Amino acid sequence: MSAFDQKAELALDLNELIRQLRAREAELALIHRIASIGGVEVDLRDGFRNRRSPEYLKIHGLPATATNESHEDWVARIHPEDRAKVERQFLDALAGTALDYAAEYRIVRPSDGQTRWVRVAAQIERDSDNRAIRLIGAHFDVTESKLAELALRESEERFRNIANSAPIPMWVTKLDGERLFVNQAYAEFFAVSNVEALKLDWRACIHPEDAANIMKAEQLRKAVTSTPLGHPLEIEVRISPRSGEWRWIKAVSQARFDEHGQHVGFIGVAHDITAAKEAEIELRASEERFRLMAESAPVMIWISDAYGKCVHLNQMLREFWGIGEHQLGEFDWGLTLHPEDNSKVISHVTKALATRSHFSLKARYLDAKGRYRVLDTRGHPRFSAGGEFIGMVGANVDVTEREEAEMARELLVAELNHRVKNTLSIVQAIAHQTFRKDAEPTAARRAFEGRLIALGNAHDLLTEANWENVSLKELAEVTLGTKCSNTDVITLNGPSVMLSPKQAVSLAMALHELCTNARKYGALSSDKGRISVGWYHTGGPLPQLCLRWHESGGPIVSPPSRRGFGSVLLERTLAHDLGGEVNVDFEPQGLICSIMVPLDQL
Repeated sequence: MSAFDQKAELALDLNELIRQLRAREAELALIHRIASIGGVEVDLRDGFRNRRSPEYLKIHGLPATATNESHEDWVARIHPEDRAKVERQFLDALAGTALDYAAEYRIVRPSDGQTRWVRVAAQIERDSDNRAIRLIGAHFDVTESKLAELALRESEERFRNIANSAPIPMWVTKLDGERLFVNQAYAEFFAVSNVEALKLDWRACIHPEDAANIMKAEQLRKAVTSTPLGHPLEIEVRISPRSGEWRWIKAVSQARFDEHGQHVGFIGVAHDITAAKEAEIELRASEERFRLMAESAPVMIWISDAYGKCVHLNQMLREFWGIGEHQLGEFDWGLTLHPEDNSKVISHVTKALATRSHFSLKARYLDAKGRYRVLDTRGHPRFSAGGEFIGMVGANVDVTEREEAEMARELLVAELNHRVKNTLSIVQAIAHQTFRKDAEPTAARRAFEGRLIALGNAHDLLTEANWENVSLKELAEVTLGTKCSNTDVITLNGPSVMLSPKQAVSLAMALHELCTNARKYGALSSDKGRISVGWYHTGGPLPQLCLRWHESGGPIVSPPSRRGFGSVLLERTLAHDLGGEVNVDFEPQGLICSIMVPLDQL
């Protein structure tokens, strides 16, 4: 190949290299344009000659036609607050030995007066004497990221100010539990400095009985993944911020996530709930005391909800109705009401529930033994701490015996009134008959006293028997004195017969009159006289009791010339009172009196 040909080929290679270089420069310029990178080249060997890319001019707010600028022009664009510091940093970098230069500062763009943040990354070329001869760098407009960073910093500062002014402990942790931030209240709670609080092992301050409830870091991470998003984690524990003092704390933690959604830690607060917890503990203790008192109380205690359904029955009331605690949910107390009391009770209870007022009533309820018992019920409304009506509380007292005693007392008073009136009527009749006009006063007085004694003896026997039934034999023994003065002259013989109070009084008066008459005119007026009193039952469709008075051994008997009180008592009053028949025969050998009383009258 000739020398000419070699030169021609060399020229072609050089042109190709130039073309490729320009292509690479074009690609680099395109990259700078797309990435908004402002390129700059400063020749430091002779002043401050420089070349700047279009992106550089745009970032700095310079016209596209701007040519070489001086060092002073660049310094003039730097924000006044940053100017001295940035220039000193630049000059120090050139004067030193470093090959890299980086800076971040504000400029004021001449084109629109805006303040922009610029980040610079450059390399410094040096000669063999280590003098800076050229600087090649890139400028980036980082205003948006810088403002965001400043906003974040301001936000964090606001958070710190707010957190430090909060009266409750607050903290921020990393994923492994390390404290990144604690507020002033946190440090004050543990009585340490803020720096000490960040390093404090708070787990060591937990009460031994609560330590097992504290989750480890790994457990917390698992809890976050299994907990609905945004749902906080809560725990109540006792903690000792100072020696010998235990406080109840309710800690509430929320998971923190970064901009990519990755779990990076927790933020939490702590509420001192000591007072509330102590009140809760005291409430539980109070409820337990109430339960024990209610269970052992001698009255039936109940609690209902706002709709009248039983939610608690004490032991006495459960035993009354024969139900267990597990049956309360299905139990309907209304079904135990006596049908006659149902409407009254339901009306009272419904009204008390509607008006939220107390009530008091008595009603009959069916107990576990199938008996209707009278319960005196008192109920009072219950309200929540917020004033909401939540039901009734009350007590039942079994007053069945008291009610029966009251009814018996009323009957007794009525019976007593009746008996007093009857007795006075009998006394009045005795007095009227005894103290007739032709009666000798002394004899009349004695007769009157005897008749009152007979009446009193009958009343004594009835009183001993609670005014129920009296034995005919005992009545005859007392009235006729067969166990004392008349033991040998009067004999009694007959089966056991019980008399009603009315029959006993009538028979006592009759036997007394017969005995008095026998003493004055009959068998008892002589030493040989005898009296036989016997009674027996007759058969037949209408059985009767027959009582027979038979005198013997006395003087000859003849019918009286006039009818005295005894005759009237025997033949009229006695027969009427006993609902039977009375026959008096004045046999010469001795008086015979027969009294026939139907057995259904006894």
